[in-house]
Amino acid sequence: MRALAVIGYSLLCAALLSLFSQIEDLFRYFFSLGALYAGIHFFKRYEALGMRIAFISVTIVLYFIFAFIYAVYVAMQQMPPL
Repeated sequence: MRALAVIGYSLLCAALLSLFSQIEDLFRYFFSLGALYAGIHFFKRYEALGMRIAFISVTIVLYFIFAFIYAVYVAMQQMPPL
């Protein structure tokens, strides 16, 4: 159950941070605030140091995976047709 909570919150925060880094509008800050709120909510619910370290680690890894997937998607969209 704890692993699902870590994965769920990390997935949410990584997706919100990924959107924050990709959008270039004033609206992007709502995604940042959403990630901050989800992180605070996770830290209130789970006070164990191991859970917090796992949350931060998984969030960072998922963020880089999402950023890589988005970069590949953009590169494929900009390629000329063969």
